[in-house]
Formats: sequence, C-alpha cells, structure tokens
Amino acid sequence: MNPTIIKRDTLFIAGTHGDGSRTGDVWNAFEALCNEKPLSGALSTDGYEIRVYEDDKCTVHVGHPVSGKDPIDPAYSIFELPASKYASFDVYVANGYESENTAMDEWLKTNSEGYTERLLNQSMHYCVEYYDERFHGDEAGSIVEIWIPVQKG
Repeated sequence: MNPTIIKRDTLFIAGTHGDGSRTGDVWNAFEALCNEKPLSGALSTDGYEIRVYEDDKCTVHVGHPVSGKDPIDPAYSIFELPASKYASFDVYVANGYESENTAMDEWLKTNSEGYTERLLNQSMHYCVEYYDERFHGDEAGSIVEIWIPVQKG
C-alpha cells in the first residue's frame, strides 16, 4: 500500500466532537445539529473526521470545512487542523479498516522516503478521515481517504 503525499494548508472544521469509540453517535449529533441550525459558510459538503489520540483516550471531531474567518453559530465547535503534509491512503470501506490500519503502520515504519509521523502539538497522534464524492456508505467501491500527518524524519 503506497500512499500519495499531499500538502494541506490549515483547515477549519466546524462540527461536533465526542468519544472516539462512539463515532456514529458523533456523526448523528452533527447531522441533527445541521438540520436544526444549518451550517452557513461551509466551503464544501465534504466530511472530515479527525481522530486525536491522547494516552488511552480517543476523541473525534466531525464536520465540514469553513473559512475560519466568518462567524459560525456557537452550537458548532471548530477544530483547527494545522497545515501539514499527509500520507493519503485510499481505503475501500467494504474491505474494513483493520487490515488497512496495519498496512499504514507498516508503511510508516518502512517507507524509503524517510517520512515519520508528525504529532499534533508535538505530543498527540492524530489522523484525518476525508469523505468526498467517492464515499457511498458501505457500498462496494466506496472509498474514504485516510490522512496520516508526516514529516521528513
């Protein structure tokens, strides 16, 4: 599994957050919030799921990108995703995530380009799941991009 190395500027994701072991509930809360208070100023309807790992705890933030300059309803939380290079992996949802996670970890350990994982605030592991027009739920052929922040080591 060889990723594409991509570069992203700072992204601001307006959404909801919660326990990373209850991701479906966090997405449901985001959808309910969008129905109750539509998110004005969204730059796209692409979905972002940011998973942050601190010790044994995983927190997830889900939402849509916004400019970070325009006011957003305070019911939404804003997650500032720092500018970074990412190793971007296409994951076929129907195949499951577990085997892909192992392949991504292996790539980080053995890649010949010298990339190492970049931490959030120099202390926390994180990754981004990016849902664009290629995502169609559990259907065959549905793809999610997983971005692992990297730097030259």
